Amino acid sequence: MAKIVEYSNSKGKLYRFRVYAGIDAATGKKKYIKRSGFKTKAQAKKELVKLEYEIANGGHFKPVEVRKFRDVYDLWIEQYRLTVKESTFYMVQSYFKSRILPTLGAYNIDDLTLATCQRAVNQWYKIRPATFNILVVYASKVVEYAIKLDLTSINNFKRVTKPRRKRKSNDHNFLDADQLKKFLSLAEKKSLLRYTTFRLLAYSGMRIGELLALTWDDVNFSDNTIDVNKTVSMDAKGYKNTQSPKTRGSKRLLDMDVETMQILKRWKVQQASYLLKRGINALAKGQAVFTNPQNEPVTSVTVRTWCNGFLKAGNLPHITLHGFRHTHATLLFSAGASVKEVQNRLGHSDVTTTLNIYTHLTRQDQKETIQKLVRFLG
Repeated sequence: MAKIVEYSNSKGKLYRFRVYAGIDAATGKKKYIKRSGFKTKAQAKKELVKLEYEIANGGHFKPVEVRKFRDVYDLWIEQYRLTVKESTFYMVQSYFKSRILPTLGAYNIDDLTLATCQRAVNQWYKIRPATFNILVVYASKVVEYAIKLDLTSINNFKRVTKPRRKRKSNDHNFLDADQLKKFLSLAEKKSLLRYTTFRLLAYSGMRIGELLALTWDDVNFSDNTIDVNKTVSMDAKGYKNTQSPKTRGSKRLLDMDVETMQILKRWKVQQASYLLKRGINALAKGQAVFTNPQNEPVTSVTVRTWCNGFLKAGNLPHITLHGFRHTHATLLFSAGASVKEVQNRLGHSDVTTTLNIYTHLTRQDQKETIQKLVRFLG
């Protein structure tokens, strides 16, 4: 029997209890029933005995019924969270809250007909043609989970017709050699911080999260190397945190060119100068490489703003921050680097990833291709 507890409030001495009501079959969590406000212990005991009898005979506690897509999502997302990084969980959670649940949340999971699923896919395509497919993937995962729970028997998201993504003219998300030189020239004129940021992005091939996570402990000026061992990402609550890199292969030691390292060294001196003026020890362990005058870490939003400004000023094609990684890989291929060399530098665990994403051919490469044939046959 549960314990009856005495307590006091403005009404005087009273009694209360909490009784265990079993496991909720829908959530797997323990359920409790609370009662309070009894004037005597005898009254509390009488109610407790009654409740325990009802619980034992199944007459009181009824598990929450899981019927709607949103209900299944609530169950699925909790177990999914245990299988991925916090940054991935945050991203997937945002997909559901912003797009998937507003479209499907109110539907009974067993009422998701092929027509209903197709309408959802078409709607997502109109809103986000570039990334609609990922919404389909995660909506499908929830329905698959419902099948495991015996709540439905078919996943119609596997039967939909996916709209064909229109190829955009800016799908080649990189700069050629001349465009990169022009971009870096504009950055150099603006500030050493901005120049160093984009020089390192372009010459290292690092992801923006990896670059912003760098500390001076990761930089070896004697060997001209940079140790990539962490990344900045978002946790489940949307806050920035530092965690291990994207994949096991992402941890890597990058050999850098002398000029880039000299630029980085100049930035270290300048950063130390303005931090010391503010009484901040710039030589402290864990000091971030890229910070503002208040020693606050530079954010990806800030870097993206800088990037867009230089692209506009130079009348250059639009690229994303990830485009500097594409640029690095593309120019390495143009310079004659092998696929394996590019794979190692970018930190891809699988060479297929390198081949599928980064084997862009610049216009000059295309011209050189036919000349190779002419020279061979000549």
